[in-house]
Amino acid sequence: MAEINFFANDSRFGITPKSACIDVVVHGRVRIGRTITQFLGSWLAIRRGASVTRQVSASVILLSSMMLMFPDGASAVTSPDKWSPPVSIGAKGSSTTQVDYSISCPTSSFCVSVNGDGQVLYYRSGVWSLPRSLALGGSINSVSCSSRTFCVAVAQGHASVYNGHKWSSAVHFGPTGDTYKVSCPRPTFCAAVGANGIPGGPSALVTFNGHTWTPYKTTSTGKVDDRLLSVSCSTPQFCMATNFDGQILSFNGVTWTPSRSSAPKFLVSISCTKSKYCMAVTTAGQSMTFQSGTWRTSKTIPAFKNAFAYAVSCASETECSVIGLGGAVTTWSFGRWSTPFTVFPGGTVAGVGISCSTKTFCVAVNDMGMAASR
Repeated sequence: MAEINFFANDSRFGITPKSACIDVVVHGRVRIGRTITQFLGSWLAIRRGASVTRQVSASVILLSSMMLMFPDGASAVTSPDKWSPPVSIGAKGSSTTQVDYSISCPTSSFCVSVNGDGQVLYYRSGVWSLPRSLALGGSINSVSCSSRTFCVAVAQGHASVYNGHKWSSAVHFGPTGDTYKVSCPRPTFCAAVGANGIPGGPSALVTFNGHTWTPYKTTSTGKVDDRLLSVSCSTPQFCMATNFDGQILSFNGVTWTPSRSSAPKFLVSISCTKSKYCMAVTTAGQSMTFQSGTWRTSKTIPAFKNAFAYAVSCASETECSVIGLGGAVTTWSFGRWSTPFTVFPGGTVAGVGISCSTKTFCVAVNDMGMAASR
């Protein structure tokens, strides 16, 4: 998934009938069959890189779809969110060029954020550092930290490891044309997925054992929808990856296998906890949960009816927060959604990210270089 963006400023989403399928192959051997689904939508990831501007497309998303539809009845509870005012932490680009930001908070006093300008920023006990350059060959797509002393940042098929003091030299692990998401539950394990907008190009799927990266071959229809967009791991033996075609792949430490449960289209983000609970969200404002080894039927997030949820972060199996492209956050607590709170006023942006280390601590960032915490 932080991050592959999907919003009104991009030419990444058109409404046309498509069909997609995916085979997962481990070291040359086919492990699963092909899943074919008919659906609407297409996905074209266009990243800024070091200097490539994002393209504006008026035909991408209807403005009416971008407006939040607030919940009614007993489906929502009073908002528990008490967010700080947003502050500027780095480059925000211009009205037509926004800088992608990703965030990871392993504790309630430490976070790392990376951006599309190839920079890294640190949040320590409520204070943000100045942006610093990180040599990863261009736009940094995603970062994941398991602790204060272990983070991995990925960009353009390269990865760098942080040990609490400095970042390692960049290591090549996948196609340079992809945009990546990474998840690192421990210093000895990470998983990353990559997606691109090249017709016929498969998604990247790799794991890291603390020393080396191992690729898992994927084949696809070549449709831009058939791309892995997000990944989240609880342990080295438990990961979930999603794609825009509504497919979910699970990892058991050896193989990636497709879920047999029916998943909604347009899955854009997933978050899994240490208890192996997961929540996945769609751009159409639906959520789907995984618990006790089973995916449950998707349900509408009241705060995002007909709108675009974009990123989810779960601190526990009872607490998850979702942020949309309009800057509003809603929290799922013990099965009920809170009234949304607009963390970033000012309308929709290119992308947003959120990371929650506890049920009372989250940090959100957006592509205008703003950050807020609760």
